[in-house]
Amino acid sequence: MSHTGSHNATPRRHVELRTGTPYANLNAAQELFAETLGSHWKISPGDIIPTNGATGAIEAVRNHVLKRSLGRHPTVLTVSPGYWRARESFEGLGFEVASLRTDRNNFAISEAALVDKAREISAELIYLSLPNNPTGAIFDAQTIVRNVPEETTVLLDLTLPSRDLDFRVLMGELYESFKGRSNLFLVGSTSKSHDTAEYRIGWAICTSRKDAAELRGENRSGISTLAINEGIRRLATAPTVLDKIDRSFSFLEEGERGGKYEIVKPARRVQSSYVLIKLLAPVGQVKQVLEDGGIYVMWGSSVGLTDEYIRLETIEHPSMQIFVDVINNSPVV
Repeated sequence: MSHTGSHNATPRRHVELRTGTPYANLNAAQELFAETLGSHWKISPGDIIPTNGATGAIEAVRNHVLKRSLGRHPTVLTVSPGYWRARESFEGLGFEVASLRTDRNNFAISEAALVDKAREISAELIYLSLPNNPTGAIFDAQTIVRNVPEETTVLLDLTLPSRDLDFRVLMGELYESFKGRSNLFLVGSTSKSHDTAEYRIGWAICTSRKDAAELRGENRSGISTLAINEGIRRLATAPTVLDKIDRSFSFLEEGERGGKYEIVKPARRVQSSYVLIKLLAPVGQVKQVLEDGGIYVMWGSSVGLTDEYIRLETIEHPSMQIFVDVINNSPVV
């Protein structure tokens, strides 16, 4: 009697002589990571490129646009204040950086103004963090994508966590709304949401299959297998930092009563892993107090503002309490 059941099937042999087993395992890990993300967000794994953090994803899209610019210096449009590291990344490879100043609009981000500016300067690329880094300002990404020319690349950075803006849901919605659209890239990372900065876990999601194929061909580096395993484990949970963010904002809001600073609050905003405050006390005196206390902050001049503004990391809630106490207990006027 012949037995044809699968339980008697001979395992298919795999002899790896292309790159060797360690590299084959590394490549398989990248595919597993893309499949895991795709399953989480109902996104085709073929449209997901694993990268070394969100910075790696930003640089991959930057290089993609630069490659197509045929030797010209392409223009990237962003907002100010914005993510300083992304700005430096573009400037470092010769992009002309144009900024929409949001401080003139109480730090709110106007979709119409951004679209008009992109058309006016014929921007090759728009880079935006949602929520904004550092103000927490939010905007309707779909309105921007629908109204800029399709030849304009739109790079949306969805790295920053917030209790009021679920980046998993947002990525899925944007992907479904614009599936097939060229030149739209959604980048992210678990660095801020799940405390994995040291693992450099990131991704770029392409809404165009052609763009995904080109981006994959242009970027052959990947995430380490150990990092992927950790990333998959942590992505199974909700963001782990939201309680820390809540506590930091509680310290800051309570500390506002001291009259030494105020939190910048655009009309549309969420609480996220960065916050911008405006000093009401003399800047020079505050700088001296912070220096004496061994407290290091990012001054406004680093993000396109004056130093009457300070950008703070809200995930470090014990440090935030120290900052507030030192500011309010100091003799600054």
